[in-house]
Amino acid sequence: MQKLQEFKNDPRYGDRLYAIEENIRFVEAMKSLPRYVWWLLTRAPKIDGARLLELTDFPVEEWDVSMHGRLMEVERNKKIKLIKPLVDKILEFIFKKNRPLTLVNLGAGGMEVDRQVISELIEKKYDKPIIFIGVDKSPVTNKIAKENLNSLGKGIEIFDIEILTKNRLEEIARLNKGIAVILCKNNIFNLGAEFPPKYFDLVYNSLFKHHLVQSSDKEKLDKIIEEISKKSLEYDGYKDWPIMILQTLAGWNYPNFLNAEIFSNLRFRHKKDLILSSANKGRISFYKGTGFYLLEYF
Repeated sequence: MQKLQEFKNDPRYGDRLYAIEENIRFVEAMKSLPRYVWWLLTRAPKIDGARLLELTDFPVEEWDVSMHGRLMEVERNKKIKLIKPLVDKILEFIFKKNRPLTLVNLGAGGMEVDRQVISELIEKKYDKPIIFIGVDKSPVTNKIAKENLNSLGKGIEIFDIEILTKNRLEEIARLNKGIAVILCKNNIFNLGAEFPPKYFDLVYNSLFKHHLVQSSDKEKLDKIIEEISKKSLEYDGYKDWPIMILQTLAGWNYPNFLNAEIFSNLRFRHKKDLILSSANKGRISFYKGTGFYLLEYF
């Protein structure tokens, strides 16, 4: 709460005042279950998701670490299957192509999607060279991703590169005989200028797109992905009020994670809007158990 008050009084965050105040209301509501339920029923439906930010959108490392720690626990839960549709689709793509590939995860976060994919490749003894690139500007998530991927042991080689260039990538590719992971902090919107058209075999993003506040940035993301990839996947959520009950159960003892769950839901688009907007883009699938969708671009 103190940090949020500091942001509220900081003129540099004047354009985020609405989001800060809504986060303060949420933190107050979290002090007891009855207050939270009242907030969920009376305040949450009135919130403008387009102006909202999650706690992890603010520069506080402990909030980021706490949220991602719990998120990865949930993502690994085999009963919840939070990211399984995306993991399965990436694996399907890899096995179908059965050749050296370069895959890119935009807004990669803790790289749990990639960790699960790589774990399966190792188990299946996949023998084609493959490179996974995680693009994320946050130093905090970079650290989380390295720790997460290190759990795979010696089955992979990890490269931590500030800004990845085409020459450096091709140098790594020439020497790579197995599974390589590159973590970099490139500006996503500059990738089109840094790499040739249709350069990457598969580009995907997971629970990332809704973090882009401006609709123009979402359009830029779509354009960049179309430009640099041969194929792409988008995995995110759709607005679903009933799913908030399950989110509350999963996150009640983890305030930063619960904030990310609920506020993400409030920022998501409605299912009907996603169907309309994806009509000429690709095939979209919805997963009622998690409130997520997978858009497989044509």
